[in-house]
Amino acid sequence: MGKFTPFLNRAIAQVCSQRFSAYGTQVPTKNGAIASRFIVSASALMALKCLLRTRTARSLLLALVGLSLSLGIHIVPQVRAELPVATDNLALVQVGKNHYNAGQFAAGIQVLQQAAQGYAETGNPLQQAQVLSLLSLTYQKLGQWQAAEQTIQTSLSLLDTVPQVNPIVRAQVLNAQGRLQLATGNAEAALATWEEAETFYQQADDPVGAIGSKINQAEAMQSLGFYRRTAQLYLRLEQALFALDDSPVKAAGLQNFGNLLRQGGDLEKSQDMLTQSLALTRTLALSEKESQILLSLANTERTLAQRAQVFQEPAAKDYTQAALTYYQQAAMKSTIPITRIQAQLNQLSLVIETESLSPDQGLLSSIAAGLSDLSASRASVYAHVNFAESLLKMSDLMVQKQSSDDIVAILNTAIQQAERLADQRAISYSLGTLGKFYEKTQDWTNAKTVTEKALLIAQQMNAPDIAYQWQWQMGRLLQAQSQDNSQNLPVNPDAITYYTQAVKTLNNLRGDLVALNPEIQFSFREAVEPVYRQFVDLLLGSPTPSKANLSQARNIMEALQLAELDNFFRDACAAPAAVDIDNVDPQAAIVYPIILPNHLDVILKLPGQDNLRHYAHQGISEAQVDQAVEQLRLDLTKRSTSISEIKQDAAQLYDWLIRPFEADLDPANSDNPTVKTLVFVLDGSLRNVPPSTLYDGEKYLIERYAVALTPGLQLLEPKPLSRENFRGLIAGTTNAPSFEQEGFSTLDNVANELAGIQQQITLNQILENQDFVKENIRNQINMASFNLVHIATHGKFSSNPQQTFLLDWSGRINVQDLDSLLRTNEPNHTSAIELLVLSACETATGDKRAALGLAGIAVRAGARSTLATLWQVNDASTAEFMQRFYQQLKEPQLSKAEALRQTQIAFLTEYPDNPDKDYLRPYHWAPFILIGNWL
Repeated sequence: MGKFTPFLNRAIAQVCSQRFSAYGTQVPTKNGAIASRFIVSASALMALKCLLRTRTARSLLLALVGLSLSLGIHIVPQVRAELPVATDNLALVQVGKNHYNAGQFAAGIQVLQQAAQGYAETGNPLQQAQVLSLLSLTYQKLGQWQAAEQTIQTSLSLLDTVPQVNPIVRAQVLNAQGRLQLATGNAEAALATWEEAETFYQQADDPVGAIGSKINQAEAMQSLGFYRRTAQLYLRLEQALFALDDSPVKAAGLQNFGNLLRQGGDLEKSQDMLTQSLALTRTLALSEKESQILLSLANTERTLAQRAQVFQEPAAKDYTQAALTYYQQAAMKSTIPITRIQAQLNQLSLVIETESLSPDQGLLSSIAAGLSDLSASRASVYAHVNFAESLLKMSDLMVQKQSSDDIVAILNTAIQQAERLADQRAISYSLGTLGKFYEKTQDWTNAKTVTEKALLIAQQMNAPDIAYQWQWQMGRLLQAQSQDNSQNLPVNPDAITYYTQAVKTLNNLRGDLVALNPEIQFSFREAVEPVYRQFVDLLLGSPTPSKANLSQARNIMEALQLAELDNFFRDACAAPAAVDIDNVDPQAAIVYPIILPNHLDVILKLPGQDNLRHYAHQGISEAQVDQAVEQLRLDLTKRSTSISEIKQDAAQLYDWLIRPFEADLDPANSDNPTVKTLVFVLDGSLRNVPPSTLYDGEKYLIERYAVALTPGLQLLEPKPLSRENFRGLIAGTTNAPSFEQEGFSTLDNVANELAGIQQQITLNQILENQDFVKENIRNQINMASFNLVHIATHGKFSSNPQQTFLLDWSGRINVQDLDSLLRTNEPNHTSAIELLVLSACETATGDKRAALGLAGIAVRAGARSTLATLWQVNDASTAEFMQRFYQQLKEPQLSKAEALRQTQIAFLTEYPDNPDKDYLRPYHWAPFILIGNWL
């Protein structure tokens, strides 16, 4: 059938030249928006009636239908009436596909099963295999994974019985198999399958199909965290798309690529691709397709606005206005009811989200009227739930009081439609949202009943991304009911059980949560983080929490740190492993500050089994902690601040974090274990100040203890520093072109710094100025085993990964690139980087979570320890500090933390009254912090 390939391509072009609908497979998101995908109008199939006369042509049309899936192009009916009963096998396939795209998956399964059986009875294994691939996709939509797997395996087996299978057909089946593999958590297999599918499209000389497979591969790579490979594939995708002639197919490809880029977090590129797709669609006068692209573009602008709001960027208002404009245009342009409602619902939820705007009554009425006209489908179910959630938020904000009966009626309609469709995911989603409504109205009995049902369904269909929400909801309900009934139970044991389940589910999800719902990255603080914090609040709720509760609370906080890093990188960035701190360092104590809504708790883990202490500062809010941190940070970074002011503000944090445990840490008490190192697992804004500066009224903390930070003990590789064969890669630049490009000043003392380090590290390789570029670093790492990497250049740490970077001679080294840059590709090089030193970096001003970027760099680089600066000290003191540090580091009896401590004490004590060298000021010695392994 290879000779039919040009004919197939003409058929595709003919289909795509027809009028496009904007009906989409809808996915509700945490912010209330509904994401959608591009679909081809069923009326376009009329152009292919002439192809249905022969058996070969029928196979051709089935291949075309399969190709539509590879590109995300869905063929759907534009009618609301029930579909006619079909007897011909091909007609059954078309009806089943129409059911699929209408979100009527159970009905689609019945029809496709009939078609597959019909082809089996007439001895057509090729057509049967194609239908089974569509059937597998339909099973996947309902979460029926076992049936989906059995069906796709049967399809593949049938293809093996057919000689000379058209490569496009085989690619179609592989596309369905890859979708199943990705959905069930096997992204590596999905990637390999879609790569194989691409080769078959290439054999068939089908560039459109190859592009669809590339888009699928990019999705799998995103799930695996292969950012470098994904970026390379993006480039190839872009080149392939622009190599196509201007056509509806090209417009569709650009739109799907733009949607994929949004899901992967490359929002500016997504905006660019969708803008070009929109321009092309307008040139081709495809009005309904224009509506769909406007909707995609609005969703990207909205995500840009969310990111800008999270990172406090001024562009948030402009992005929001652009999104609202595009939603309005999409609704006006669309002739398909579901698309119009989808755009209006997204517009409504965005208006509510801004809080500065008031929803238009005409918009509410239009949505309500439009919903009543929709036939049952998953899209309709999600639209009803979306509308109900928006009405609930309006009531919460007192924007407009909504009738409880109206909200319940909307949700009951959603439940009834979902049950009619036998769509278990939609049923669970609708029931859980109804439970949320009852929770807000404090109808605890009904809330628990429907939430339990929603949770059971989510668990039965293995949908952890929604199961954790209902587990969390049950925990909230049980705890709130206990307090409401005045049972005098500080903690409801059943609530603890459900919170435990919710956290376990989230921990198992890890990076998959962002892949399942990309908007989670920017709603993490509302949708995920509260699960952990509320759980810890319950565990510490009694006046004297048990040792078991204290131990569990510290584990939960470590899990939260890991979840934050996963969210930062959009993947599971590190593999946690259980660590027994007493076996790692019997002279280290771990400090866990925990910022809760109305109190600041601190847990201290002392040497010894379950040797835990706890103190709660009641009445201290997160805002008070943030204010104290901001003031101390300002003191430390201004050289004009008096030492007495610094000590006064540093004493406040000491009083909160350390003073309650002074008796437990007092070495004069022989009953106390010996503690030489304090390791902090810091929370929130506390990460932005160095604990070494905490002041007890007589001394800084560094004068009594070595100090280190870690995102969590689970991320430690507990090995001491090896001084044997100490080899260093030393890199940096004084005034690179990239400095001017990014608005940074010169680093006048880098040359002296690098020269001094060379004297201390005899086995070294230096990359300075023009030689300091990414490719040279990568080559050096692969050529030799370095256990030390020292980089003296500008860098910025931010809670925004796109604004977390180092600068080489020519440009940025993004945090996402560090794992490929500093990890060797040579299998013979087994030694990891023991210590990464970043001596001229800074955290972003005004970003209270900026140090998350520093932790991200530490984890992403793969080094056991990272020594970095919280603020840049462009002074000769940095060169001297580094030289002294390496002198101390060579002492075999000193840990890395102690080597840092000795260097900081030298600055404190050796320059008491020198007006030319005010090195005793914390400005010079305090920004250096050690992250990770302190041994």
